[in-house]
Amino acid sequence: MADTPTGGGASGAPGAGRARDDTGSQNDTGPAEQPVSLRDAVALATRAHTGQLDKAGDDYIGHPLRVMEAVGDAAQRAGVDPDQARMVAVLHDVVEDTDVSLAKLTSLGYPSDVVAAIDALSHRDGESVEQYLARVAGNPLSVVVKRADMADNSDPARLARLPLEQANRYARRYSDRVRLLDDLVVDRMRTG
Repeated sequence: MADTPTGGGASGAPGAGRARDDTGSQNDTGPAEQPVSLRDAVALATRAHTGQLDKAGDDYIGHPLRVMEAVGDAAQRAGVDPDQARMVAVLHDVVEDTDVSLAKLTSLGYPSDVVAAIDALSHRDGESVEQYLARVAGNPLSVVVKRADMADNSDPARLARLPLEQANRYARRYSDRVRLLDDLVVDRMRTG
């Protein structure tokens, strides 16, 4: 349902590449001097997804915000940093669906683990679902976020807003992908 946003994409992050002063506001002094925060990530995702709609016609930003809210406990159980998981979650579609690049995230000061997880979550042209999910399975932060992403995309309450045939197609798609990701994670644990 939130699979691919529709509508006009954002042109990146206004104010990107600017340092914050002590009050947290942006200034033009150069690269980021303070670590980026979850609040920064939410602001970037909100700007980047402005004008995009999900399959039900809602503002697309709702999807990454819901995924962000869902990953905290799962991150702790998986042994990954919950704050980094939330940051990855809110930004998980910006590289794939907006003009924001991995290089831009790095230049803004996002931690390398966060950028690597977003990279793993970003589809490549011509890539099969199996190749994509195998890459996701190799990054623990990405696994936590992808599971929350697929749970949100297959939420029955959200699917009920779509035509029945489309809702059933999405439900099957995400059920199959959850099984495949789980199998790939188990395989990686056995061989890893």
